[in-house]
Amino acid sequence: MPEASTPVGHPAPHRHRVALAALLFGLIAAPLAWQVQVLASSAISVHDWRTALFTIAGVCIATALAGGAVAFVSWRRTFAEFPGSAHHLLDRGQGRARFMAMCGMLVSLLFLYALLFGLTVVFLVPATPV
Repeated sequence: MPEASTPVGHPAPHRHRVALAALLFGLIAAPLAWQVQVLASSAISVHDWRTALFTIAGVCIATALAGGAVAFVSWRRTFAEFPGSAHHLLDRGQGRARFMAMCGMLVSLLFLYALLFGLTVVFLVPATPV
């Protein structure tokens, strides 16, 4: 006997509440900032320009914080996409915009820790005499 079909809605019904660009910025801002810090710090550390290292680290940390803030705002806007906990929604594949925003928050936090850890190098490595 065939089962009665249930109507299936869009997996991200609140997608209109947050732009795709905001979701992507929340996902990739912190990893790109970390990459910039690693590459720029490697190039600048040879010349012992501590002020430039602090400036680059500050800009990269601000970028990661901005990405995390955008992801958090996106998550709050899409929080009520579907009733139920996040575990139930992940099993069904619903709440795509909320899932992307949540991933953006987690990625931003992880790479923020990496950026702060990379900043400690400036304090631990002694200055080279010119």
